[in-house]
Amino acid sequence: MKVNKWLPVVAVSLLLISGCSSSSSSSSSKGKVEISLYANNQGGTEYINYLQNDVIKGFEAKNPDITVKLVKNSDPEGLAKQQLAAGGGPDVINLNGPTSAQDFAAANYLLPLDKYAEKYKWEDRYYPWAYQTVQADGKQIALPGSYETLVVYYNKDLFKQNGWDVPKSYDELTALSKKMDDKGIIPFAFGSSDFKAANEWWLSLAFNETLGVDDFKKVLTGETPWNSPEMKDAIMKLNDLWKDGYINDKQSQAITLDDATTLFMSGKAAMKMEGTWMLSTLKGSPPPFEWDVFIMPSWKDGQEANLPLALGGAVGINKNSKHPDETAKFLDWMHENENAEKLLQQGGFLPINGLKAGNLDPHVQKSFDLLNDAMENNQTGYAAWTYWPPSTETFAWSNIESVWLGQIDVDTYLEKLQKEFEKDKEKGKLFKFN
Repeated sequence: MKVNKWLPVVAVSLLLISGCSSSSSSSSSKGKVEISLYANNQGGTEYINYLQNDVIKGFEAKNPDITVKLVKNSDPEGLAKQQLAAGGGPDVINLNGPTSAQDFAAANYLLPLDKYAEKYKWEDRYYPWAYQTVQADGKQIALPGSYETLVVYYNKDLFKQNGWDVPKSYDELTALSKKMDDKGIIPFAFGSSDFKAANEWWLSLAFNETLGVDDFKKVLTGETPWNSPEMKDAIMKLNDLWKDGYINDKQSQAITLDDATTLFMSGKAAMKMEGTWMLSTLKGSPPPFEWDVFIMPSWKDGQEANLPLALGGAVGINKNSKHPDETAKFLDWMHENENAEKLLQQGGFLPINGLKAGNLDPHVQKSFDLLNDAMENNQTGYAAWTYWPPSTETFAWSNIESVWLGQIDVDTYLEKLQKEFEKDKEKGKLFKFN
């Protein structure tokens, strides 16, 4: 997944995950029930302020018998998982996405939400595709977090100064990158030294933009193998981008996500491929130049460009929570339309019906429209952290740098990727498309 983001994120991201262990979620001296919430401290000031001032304070004002303790942590999901394994853990469990939700449910960490879903009519609130991604064995195991996609952020001033046009094909993309490289400008800022899973952003684009929506879905269902000629074509094209120096001058494995952002913000890189969660960063700390976003073009002639779709998070309840009713009430409030609309102002898109998108920042509005238009027109692909099975996903992002660095060849990489997929399939870990 992304760092989050709205974990939002990341991923990268604005990620919520609840706080103290259930055993420590005791009533205060005033008789109030306390539930705790972890927030990813990489998520950005705007999001933390939203969480504290809108979500938590708003909830406590409406529910004076319940307090919510906010704890910041750099890896909320990891910390929660450690606590859960020891029999504790937070009341609220906010996860990196559907894949994490499935793993937590398989470990028997999550409380089925069906009775709360009926009480709060959650099924009617969410987009069906998003709501269904966090179900397991016929039960609702979590609520969907923000949905997102991958776009290209670009320095519009640099493009204007040099007469560059937004690329409409893979060939145009590589030709443009060469022009940038010849001028000493990094085409794509990208770093993964502190978050190797970020490599799956590029992999998601490579597979979706080369195979297209329908054919890549066949790979995810097992109809087409991961080491097919079409998949090799995708990896070869990605490999060429990296080896030609167009992805951070062949140094992406040696710099951090923040380093890459600095390269873009300082004008040393013309573009940055990242998720829509980056809208919050650029909105909160605008760069000293005009910027915009565009959709990564198709990497194959005759193939239509698409936007890889993903959920950047999911939120559930600890099976051993001492306060499940209060926790469910808080989750319901988090995703009320008024809070979802405030989050939308920052670029966080909750998959909720009827959100009002008025008075948005122009960049947020454009990204919101691009993604929703793609969903309406069946032009959304399959991002790794939502649709790929867990072992396959992990192998893909953790080993692609070995391909780039010449430590293994493309055929070996894809053969091993196919073997990981077969393991996932045998364990019943494939995404269940409806």
